[in-house]
Amino acid sequence: MNIKTEFITIQGAPLEGANPLPHFRERNHDTHPVDNGTLRPEDNERFGTETAFRVLPYRMQDRYSRKKRTMEITGVVMENEFLRAEFLPDYGGRLYSLKEKTGGKELLYRNPVFQPANLAIRNAWFSGGIEWNIAQLGHSCSTCDKVFFAKVRGEDGYEFLRMYDYERTRGLLWQIDFHLPDGSRQLYAHTVIINDTDKAVPMYWWTNIAAREEEGCRIFSGTREVLYIEPQSLSKGDAHSFGRGELPSLPVLPEKDASYPENFHYTSEYFFQNPKTMDSPWEAITYTDGSAFFERSTQPLYVRKMFCWGSHNGGRTWRDYLSVPGKGNYVEIQAGLAPTQLHTIQLDAHEVISFTQCYGSLSLESGDANLPDYESARMLVKTAVNAAVSADKVKEMDGFFSAHATLPCSKLIHSGHGWGALEQARRLKEGQPLFPRQFTFPAETLTTTQENWLALLWDGPMEELTSAQVPLSFQTDPAWLPYLKHRVNAEPDNVTALLLMGILLYENGAWDYGTACWKKALQHQNLPILWRNLACAAAQEGNNAQAVAYMEQAHLESYPDIDRAFYAEYFRYLLIDGQAEKIFALYQNLPESLQNTEVLLLEACEAAEQLLSADDGAHNETTVFGFLEDAFTRDYALIREGETRMSDIWFAYARKKGIRSDRIPRHLDMRLTD
Repeated sequence: MNIKTEFITIQGAPLEGANPLPHFRERNHDTHPVDNGTLRPEDNERFGTETAFRVLPYRMQDRYSRKKRTMEITGVVMENEFLRAEFLPDYGGRLYSLKEKTGGKELLYRNPVFQPANLAIRNAWFSGGIEWNIAQLGHSCSTCDKVFFAKVRGEDGYEFLRMYDYERTRGLLWQIDFHLPDGSRQLYAHTVIINDTDKAVPMYWWTNIAAREEEGCRIFSGTREVLYIEPQSLSKGDAHSFGRGELPSLPVLPEKDASYPENFHYTSEYFFQNPKTMDSPWEAITYTDGSAFFERSTQPLYVRKMFCWGSHNGGRTWRDYLSVPGKGNYVEIQAGLAPTQLHTIQLDAHEVISFTQCYGSLSLESGDANLPDYESARMLVKTAVNAAVSADKVKEMDGFFSAHATLPCSKLIHSGHGWGALEQARRLKEGQPLFPRQFTFPAETLTTTQENWLALLWDGPMEELTSAQVPLSFQTDPAWLPYLKHRVNAEPDNVTALLLMGILLYENGAWDYGTACWKKALQHQNLPILWRNLACAAAQEGNNAQAVAYMEQAHLESYPDIDRAFYAEYFRYLLIDGQAEKIFALYQNLPESLQNTEVLLLEACEAAEQLLSADDGAHNETTVFGFLEDAFTRDYALIREGETRMSDIWFAYARKKGIRSDRIPRHLDMRLTD
């Protein structure tokens, strides 16, 4: 077995920095999915609990386009005589490729390009390969960010690859040890999640595997029982409605076999409810030539999922956008700790969760997986999975990997961010237990991003903010509150400390104390970020008019270097307030550099649609039509999954112009269901 680093050359649209503004979590931490009347009592336990939007202390990654260029991406390669695995350490450690060396067959969906899209917690996400998602509902906060990789060698000479990081929303440690023993035809991943704090936290985990979507491909797992989503609830803003059914027939797909992803005429997903007592849960995707890809695990990773974009226009648009036309067809098979992705589990104080997954190929007789009788086909696939890797084998390997999981890193081969090193420094100063020995966070990873927090630890000077500046980073861990309070007590006019303390307090539910910090800071310095934070608070309280008033106090036009994010939020509040005419006028007077940013163009498009709908003669209709017609020719990168902004605007425009509604430009149709 060999581990090395190399560069992967690919066409892609690179990330162009991050949104500087703090995005606060929703005040209600739960969402409210709907039971259509068929769920069991156990299906409703922790359903929607702690699944509302949360991203701080991370910043949003919403800076990218569709303009591709040649990119050199760092890769970590792990291979034996049978398999070659390529990981992307700068993009969440994504397993980009898993290839059989004999014959060169790619086992995963390997995206030929890198194209970010607005699908993750922090916005940016890309399709393909295998990703591992932790802590909060959605594609993980690290999915497009760098993580740590190290070689680990035991006293017996056995070597493997470790990916790990410190997760900041929950304060967790996680590691995935990748094992590819000599002679193995499967790649193993041993995951360890550690809550070494004194408090219980909600927990989310899903392993997402992108596999090729081909005609006749079919999905199987250890059970036929699934929870599914009703398509009418897929519109953005609607609570998802769930039902319980049994494959291959589901009420949402009458007279069709739901085990074939190609049969879905809308974007769909369902969750296999394997028993928690099952020895080794599994899932497989099969192809008509008899080949298949499978994943198998130990408990407690018991649930499996199928996701497909669907055969409708919107689904095809998404697949083409995320890749290149005709090469973006993939299906995801996934594995999780809870019944659906809108469920959480609780990770108790000082609790550790671990499990092992294996990934590999299968061979069946051609046609076996496509038998008309689903149960007969499923049993043949189950037999093939057991022949490839038995439940006993997975359990045996899990024990071996567990014994190696606490070994220290032998050689760091890729560094993540300095937050783990900062947390170690805080614990060391306070005399608290340090991280377990298997985690290496070198002091060299500390950068200017951590400077404010190092200054708080060691009583150094903090960053001084001027003009439209925003701090380089935020903290939401209450452990940092005493340091901020100490600094504010010592330096009552320290605007940076007041701002950061307000953010930490507000994010932790002390809303009045948080806003009081920002108001106090305004007595010393008139910064746009302070007015903007007060506007966010007003909007969360349902007082949109006050949010507009606060944003106007910021006088954004006075700052030539103001970030686009300030205007985007101001426009959003104006739009809710029905001030489309003002948005349109402000947009037209912005510098060209800001007008050409997609986030502001999208807000201006919504304002233009409002003006057309108003039909009050207070605007130049020809100007608005011309503006929209130009906007319709553009490609958009920031449309959120489930969002129908541009298609809705186009339909309103078409009605006004008397154009047939079925002539929507294909690139604007990103609906999850027709």
